[in-house]
Amino acid sequence: MTIGEALKEMQKELGLTGKEMAAGIITTGTYSRVIHGTRRISSDLLIKLLLKHNIDLSYFFDKVSDTYMPPSNRLEQKLSSQFGLAFNNHDIVAAVTTFEQIKKANVSIHFKKRVQIAVAFLTKTTDDLDNKFKKSIIDDLNKESNWIFNIQALLLFATSFEILPIEFVEKKMVFFFNKISRSKNISEIMKERFAIVCVNYLHWKYSQTIGLNGKIGIIGANVVNAINYLQSLESTTHFIIYIISAKYYSALFSGNLTRAKQIKENLLDMGCTLVVKNWPL
Repeated sequence: MTIGEALKEMQKELGLTGKEMAAGIITTGTYSRVIHGTRRISSDLLIKLLLKHNIDLSYFFDKVSDTYMPPSNRLEQKLSSQFGLAFNNHDIVAAVTTFEQIKKANVSIHFKKRVQIAVAFLTKTTDDLDNKFKKSIIDDLNKESNWIFNIQALLLFATSFEILPIEFVEKKMVFFFNKISRSKNISEIMKERFAIVCVNYLHWKYSQTIGLNGKIGIIGANVVNAINYLQSLESTTHFIIYIISAKYYSALFSGNLTRAKQIKENLLDMGCTLVVKNWPL
């Protein structure tokens, strides 16, 4: 969908005429040419137009992303969704099949590494990943000084806990929390990416801290910071699963397994299976 087509669709959803849609931003004639694809609109005017009518920017740009996104990004997004569905459903056959497609595709090397780790996790073969591959992950994260705000590097870190040295993970998490505590005006999408890192860390850390007697070992500041970060998110529909996950992991790490099981069972009962099914217990 082009920008003009998306604007026309938004106009229809809002029940406005072209004159009402354009008023105060651009002329009716210019607006008409934009929606019919015979004239471009500047980014400044487009944003003003969207904000004037309280149109959600993410919603709008999702509509046009397929048209303007580079082919390699579009392919990566498609394969990522395909693999994510297989992973969340624990469908090993579909996951491996998609991974074979990804290995041959023109997509980023970070994405390929993330999927390779995820497949190894699903098939319980993380120990079979060679040291050269593991070192390449460490090198990727070490050479990117601002990896927290580099989307590909951040997602690679969030996927790699299972195969990284424990001390390396803990040091990176300390850096992670120090960095985001000093950052201002973080976008909603970045807040969600940070939340994914926290949830994945808590999942990994729980398995690390359970001793042979089944009791929780030393928890540490990173666990507290991860739970606090999730609890600090705005109470919106978008973040609710992360806020609930904070309550779940808080119960786990405090040894209240009955409470944790209750939270998980309630969510599964409500149909929240894709994320919750992978939680411990």
